[in-house]
Amino acid sequence: MKIYLSFTIAASKMFFRRKSSIFWSLFFPVVTMLVFGNANILGYSPPNVGLIDYSNTDNSTKITDKLKKSESIEIKVLNSEDEATELLTKGSIASYLILNPPEDEINITTRKGDSAERELVRNLVYSIALEDTDSIQELKNIKSNIADINYQGYKGFIIPGIAAMAIMQNGIFSVVFTLLSYKNQGVLRRLQATPISPSHFIVGHLISRVTIIILQTFLLLIMGVFILGVSIGQGSIMAWINILLLSLLGGVLFLSIGLAISSLAPSEDSAPALANLVTFPMLFLSGVFFPIDFLPKFIGYISNVLPLTHLAQGIRLSALYGNSTLTTLPQLGITILWLAIAFSICAFTFKWE
Repeated sequence: MKIYLSFTIAASKMFFRRKSSIFWSLFFPVVTMLVFGNANILGYSPPNVGLIDYSNTDNSTKITDKLKKSESIEIKVLNSEDEATELLTKGSIASYLILNPPEDEINITTRKGDSAERELVRNLVYSIALEDTDSIQELKNIKSNIADINYQGYKGFIIPGIAAMAIMQNGIFSVVFTLLSYKNQGVLRRLQATPISPSHFIVGHLISRVTIIILQTFLLLIMGVFILGVSIGQGSIMAWINILLLSLLGGVLFLSIGLAISSLAPSEDSAPALANLVTFPMLFLSGVFFPIDFLPKFIGYISNVLPLTHLAQGIRLSALYGNSTLTTLPQLGITILWLAIAFSICAFTFKWE
């Protein structure tokens, strides 16, 4: 019995010494449960509907209040039609209402193909208007419009997100496992005896891997065009150039993070677990698989800090809407900031052993 107990204790100690075991058995399922638990995938999720109130009368305020109390839709008060069109194009809202435009109407605007959302909002507005004769008299007509926008559905959303995710995965994991292999085989120790400096090794490694990452990004986007029928770049060469620039910056950023993880990891066993700890939250919190608007508000603040969020946003804006470098400067700026931080950590922590 003592032998069984001793082996049980020894096996338990070995399990908890392996950081990857702790990650996949404890951290992974906990984060997965929290993310998908909040996502409410199988339940009904009220569509987000924008609302613009140009009249600001008592009746329009009354209608706005009633719409906000409805559990069928989620109202987001907007300031202008330009803002509403932008959110509708990005998929952040399913439709938007304009209360009391110049023709004294209620206008319901949706995307082409979103007939279910149009009927839902239209029926809800009718039911609210019928509750009050004053509302009907002041707001005589309820009209529906189809927005002239380029919306490519979930396929259009997911392809740039997967391309950004692949940049992160390739950048971090390829470097982590390659460096671990080099260290175990004594390759780095032998290189240390040569005139090669850490900067030579890091820059050479970055150039090689970034080239592969750029080719991978364009391959994924081209497959999206020919296999899934998504339009990429909207015919703008500047959009493709911007995707190239974002792939380059994103590749260097995540390769630098991978090099930093390899240097900071206390042991060979802990490096993959540390890499998973860095990448896994970004998979679900960076808008790769679904818009971050769908996440709880406090998680949205965290998402907006993550580097993958801005890389995915930048690639998506260029791929789906033809945005050039100038219109994606916020995403480029935050990516460059993260790159500078990661590269500095990488350069200061790199070790040959």
